Order: sequence, then C-alpha cells, then structure tokens
Amino acid sequence: MLKTFLKIAFRHLWRTRIYAFINISGLAIGLTCLLLATIYILDEQSFDSFHQNNPDLYRITTRIKNAGKSESSGGTGQVQGPAFQSQIPEIRNYARIMGGDIYGDIRNKSKVFKLQMLFVDSTFFEVFTFKILSGNQDKALQDVNSVVITRQTALKFFGRLDVVGEILRMSADPSAQRLGKPLVITAVVQDPPVNSSIQFDVLFPFRFLQLSFEDTNWLNAYLGTFVVLQPHANLESVTRRLDQIGKINAREQLGQYEKEHGIRPEISYGLQQITDIHLNPQEISNQNREAGVINGSRPIYSFLFFTVAGFILFMASINFINISISASVRRAREIGIRKVTGSKRAEIFLQFIGESAFVSLAACILALLMTIAFLPIFNQLAGKQIVTGSLFQFRLLGWLAFIFLFNILLSGAYPAYLLSGFTPVQVLYGKLQLTGKRASGSVLVVFQFTTAIVLGIVSLVFYLQMRFIKTKDLGYNPQEVVKVAIAGSTESRLIRSNFESNLKNNPDIGQLSLTGEFGLREAKVEGKKLESYYRTVDERYLEMLEMQLKTGRNFSQKFKSDPASAAIVNEAFVKAAGLDHPVGKIIQADSHFGEAPFTIIGVVQDFHYASLKARIQPLVMLMSDQFGGETLLFKINHTAREKALSDVGAAFHRVLPEAAFSYTFLDDLNAKEYDQEKKWQVLISYATAISVLVCCLGLFGLAHLALYQRTKETGIRLVLGATALGIIVLFSRDFFKIIAIAILIACPAGYYLMNLWLGDFSYRIPFPYWVFPIAGTVAIIVTLLTVGTMGARAAAVNPALSLRSE
Repeated sequence: MLKTFLKIAFRHLWRTRIYAFINISGLAIGLTCLLLATIYILDEQSFDSFHQNNPDLYRITTRIKNAGKSESSGGTGQVQGPAFQSQIPEIRNYARIMGGDIYGDIRNKSKVFKLQMLFVDSTFFEVFTFKILSGNQDKALQDVNSVVITRQTALKFFGRLDVVGEILRMSADPSAQRLGKPLVITAVVQDPPVNSSIQFDVLFPFRFLQLSFEDTNWLNAYLGTFVVLQPHANLESVTRRLDQIGKINAREQLGQYEKEHGIRPEISYGLQQITDIHLNPQEISNQNREAGVINGSRPIYSFLFFTVAGFILFMASINFINISISASVRRAREIGIRKVTGSKRAEIFLQFIGESAFVSLAACILALLMTIAFLPIFNQLAGKQIVTGSLFQFRLLGWLAFIFLFNILLSGAYPAYLLSGFTPVQVLYGKLQLTGKRASGSVLVVFQFTTAIVLGIVSLVFYLQMRFIKTKDLGYNPQEVVKVAIAGSTESRLIRSNFESNLKNNPDIGQLSLTGEFGLREAKVEGKKLESYYRTVDERYLEMLEMQLKTGRNFSQKFKSDPASAAIVNEAFVKAAGLDHPVGKIIQADSHFGEAPFTIIGVVQDFHYASLKARIQPLVMLMSDQFGGETLLFKINHTAREKALSDVGAAFHRVLPEAAFSYTFLDDLNAKEYDQEKKWQVLISYATAISVLVCCLGLFGLAHLALYQRTKETGIRLVLGATALGIIVLFSRDFFKIIAIAILIACPAGYYLMNLWLGDFSYRIPFPYWVFPIAGTVAIIVTLLTVGTMGARAAAVNPALSLRSE
C-alpha cells in the first residue's frame, strides 16, 4: 500500500508541478525567514553563556534617585567591590573592569596601534572564562606593569604567540608616565568570543589605572563590578546587604552632597546576571558601551524579527492551504472513484497528509540550503558573525523538525480533511460545492494582505523618517570635516600648534580646531542650578562648522581674558536658565574647571550635537586654549580628499610619532547614530517585498479555485455575449472586496505601530497619512495584475470546451 501511495503522490506532484513549485518555494521562503530569525535569537541569547561561573556570576547595578529623577547604571565606583566582598559571606569573589570605550596608543619599537583597553582586577581570570594561550593565569595581572594581550594583538605586534616577557610602551597615558617603566607582557589569551559583552585587546591591572585615578567616592557609578556568589545564595538577602553597606559607607558623602546641593540622593544596588546584560543593558549610550561592557541590544529587536518571520511563514502556509485545495479539486473524480472501489476516508486522508509531508520536507531542505546561501548577507545586515556550523546545532534542528510537523498539521491537515470528506454522489454527479471553504480561504487572504499592507506602511514611514534625519539641518555643516583623536590632552595646545606649523601652506587643508568633550556637569547661573554639557573649543570652531551666533561674539585672541573666563552657551542653556539677556551673565561652572566664574560672551544657535532621538540639551563652551581637548578637527578640500587625508596622516606621524593615526568624518559619525534603524529599514523592505510575493501566490491559488468552479458559468456568459473585460471585472470584484477589508484593517494598525516608533525621536516627521492610499493602491494593482491575468485566460478559452467541462 505504501508503494501505491508513493507512486500516486509522485505522479500527482509531477502533473501539478507548477503548483508543487509554488508551494515548495513559498514555504521555503517562509521557513528561511524563520530560520534566520531563530539563529539571530539563539545568537542573542548565547551572549556571555560561556563563563564557567554561570549561573552565579552577577554584575552589581546602581540606581540613583535625585530630585525626583531615577537613573539606573550598570556600574559602581571603585570602592564598592572590595567593601561588599569583605562584608558579605555570600560573595565568593569579585572583579572590577573599566573600559569598553577606552582606546590607547600602544607601541613596540616602530609599530604603534590604537587598541581597546580594559583595566581589571587580578582576579579577572578567576571570575571570567577566557582561555590562556601562554603565560601563568594566576600571576598574569599581579605586577603593576604587567599586561595581558589577545592572540590577535600578539600577531599584530610580533607575528607569533610566544611573546611572554616582551616589552610594550605607552608614552601618553598618565598612569604610564607615573609608572616610569615599560610594560611587560605576562600572558596571551584567546580573542574574546564575538558573543561576549566584554571585549578587549589589552588587559591592564586595576592598580595601573589607580596610579593616575584613584576614587573613594561611594556616589559614583562608572565601572563594572562583577561578583561570584555562593551556589544557591539568596539574592534578596544579598541585595539588602548591598544597600545596608552602601548607606553606612556613603553617609558622610551623602551629607556633604546635601550640604552643597540642597538635595540628598537615594542610592540602591541590585544584581544582574551576566547572561542578562546583553539583552537588558541598564542604559544605552555612547554606542552601547556601558560600564566596561559593549554590544548591548534589546529584546524588542528579537521579538520583531521573529514576529515578522512568523507572519511570512504563516502567509506561505495559507498559500499552501488555498493552492492545495485549488489543485486538488481536479482530483475530485479520483477521490469519488476510490471511495466507490472501497477506499476509506482515513486512507485518503493519509494520502493527502503524505503528499503535504513530502512538500514540507522538500521546503525544509530547500530552506536550509537558502539559509546557508543567504547567511553572509544576513550577517552583514544584522551585524553578526554567525557561522554555517551553527545551523546544525541540536536546538536549531529540533526547532526545524517542530516547524516541519507543525506545518504539516497546519497546511496539510485541513485540505486533507476537506478533500477526503467528498462523497461519491457529490463528485460523480458534478454537485461538488466549496462555497463555505472559499469564504474561509478569503479570510486567510485578508490576513495576508493586511500583513503585507502594514509592512508596506512601516517601510514607507521608515524611509521617510530616515530621509528626514539625513536631510535635516543640524545647525552646523559637518561636510568634509575630519575628526582626529590626539594623545595627551594636557599637551593638546602644543600639539595643535605643531599641526598648524606642518600644514600651514597646504592648499588642501583649510582650518583646524582643537575641541574636547567633558560630559554632563552642573552649572549655576544667578542662583539657579542646572545640568549642562560642557565642551572646549577654540576661536575657529564656530566658523569651521558654520554655526550661527544669535547674540554676542565669538572667542577671540584679542581678548586676553577669554581663555580663562569666557563662555559661549546655546539657546537651550539660555532657556533652561531663564535668561532674558544672557550676554554678560556669570556662570559658576563645575569644579573641574576651577573656582573662577565664567562670563557669557555669546549665544550660539541650537545645533544637534547628539542623536535626533534626544532634545537639544544645554551646552556650555569654554576655550580649549585654557582647558585642553582630545580631538582635532580638520576642514579638507573635497576635490582632493585622499591627498588631504594623506597629508594629515603624514603630519600626525611627525607630530605624534608614538601614536596610531585614525580619523572619522563628522557626517559618518552622525550617521552611525542610526545604524540600528537603517538595518531595520532594510529588513522591513525585504519583508515587504517577500510578503507581496507571497500574497500574489495566495491570490493565484484562490483565483484558480474560483475560476475552476465557475468554468461552465464563464462559457455560458461568453456564449451570451459577455466581453473579456466583463469576465475580468466579474472575477475581480470579490477579490477587491477582500483587499478593501484588508486596507481598512491595515491602516489603523500601521498608524499605531509607526506613531509608536516615531515617538522615540524628539525630532520627527508628522505622520504621512498619504502613505495609506499609496499602500492601498499598490495592493489593488497587485490584485488586478494577478486576478485580472487569470480572468483574461479564462475569457480566452473556447466556450465549447468550457461547456463540456462537466
């Protein structure tokens, strides 16, 4: 019997190979999308799972409530780790890490590289699992001048791995200057896995950092403190102890803060498992770097990707149902004859289930091959490094088997049950009716088109918002401005002067400006306190970036007092401080800039110095001639870009021979703020195209079912004088009703989703309601082309053949 079933199944699939191709390719596309979504999710969930101290490895988090605002951080200060470990028995070990966004110029003889640095405790390798390739793990970070480098770093410098005992130097780093002796390589470790939140090129002992930066403030939270708890430790009990110890030790500093600011902040601590950090970072800023860890993500991205892929697969399964019924109606006489000759309903049901299983299996195999083929493109789009071998891990293959079985039940059981239920009388006397089934098929196509139209709306709004971001006036001109990091901010004025001397006669280099970032700090104006960002600039800065002064004047070397006591603020600062006539007002700046007050000499028009997702914040600009900076900006000739960059690089190596040259264009730096949105724009565009293709296949199946059942009606209408256009309109009418319903459902859904997304941007487009008619028109055109083509073919058939069809 099995042999007979297989023979009938293969014969049927060959005779209806067009339908088989549509079913297999449609399911394969849907399965490919779902497989890519699944490996994306598995990769996201795999972050930091390789550490042997899991599940007892946690990061201490800090929450600060101050003046009604609550801020969370994944960091602590330097003092919390040792204090907590010594007073809480449940903490077996701890390690502090500082870095993530810290890069330094490290040299060996003539080779200089800008490398990612982490400052870590000597317990680092006891807490975290990174494979030692050479050297002694226990003694690797004990000496203050010891360093541990990665495999890739060793190959960069020496071209080999047996480098323990070799010398490295850092001339510009303050700690290295205080150390006064070279750094000695004590170990080489394997490069951190790509699914690690802790990334580094070089590890330095924490004591090396403390040579120039030792901090005893319990109110700070800027580095990562990780603890290993005793197995089965009570987390609530440990957290309570963290808070108790923190309150006792911070009491004096909290009192001092209250005395100076009139507000007493509340500080509490928490524990976050290391495997939870990647998908649930406490804060995302500075390109997702947070308290020593990087690569932060959000669960919403995984959810959205999986949801979109699931919808596409479901749409393909709907096609399978509709096309299976449509193609199998032609086998109605076969079913009737088989029932008359004694076949049971169960046997016929199994026959159709078997054919569905074969199609699903072929689709799964094709989907696996397509996933392998598209994996490099997917990696580039998603920013991943997933290898082909990960497709064959047990969890993924098990998931594929589940999808295979579920798809058989979803896509095969309904058509099999329907077709096996035909009675011989219905079939042999030509009384087979599927009207009710057509209605259910129509509902499924409504779902398909609703999904496709929503994706179309999302894709259009994504594009319009990203175009708005790209073309919006930022309040300054970043074009052809190159940003170059320089070593040693204390010597930055001398470095700028040397660059000027080297490039003063170069026609391809315009102005250069020294600037520095000092973050969010306190400012006081006329007794009012506010938080403001601080930036150091020179007198060329505003002119180079074509910024506009609203009132007052620019910095000038003509005024001897400008470097030490002049300030330029933005309009947001003036508004936040409530100043009607800001020029001449006195700012008491953060203590980092000394005790002397600053006089506002000018107000610059607001410009976007951060992402458009955030409102422009108050900004104070002081002179870099007095307070230094870490960045030089060069305005270069756009017609000789390569030569200009080469000349800047050559000058860099003359001025800073021990530093590594790297540069970034300001407009590229701005564009990086929206990398995530750009990736999703491309993803949604692909999903929209795929969903439209799947919808066309679904319409084809449903239209074929309708035309087959009305073959004789078509012949009669043609005999009675109906035109081809009339036949097309007749068969398209019902489908246009389906599309109209889909549009009515999709428009409010698309509006809700995209209004929610646009809410993340402080500067956004007004919702473009005109996308609704565009998406609807595209859906109607697709329907007309698909169904209209089928109707035209039906109208071209000889009426005599149509009337003899039954």
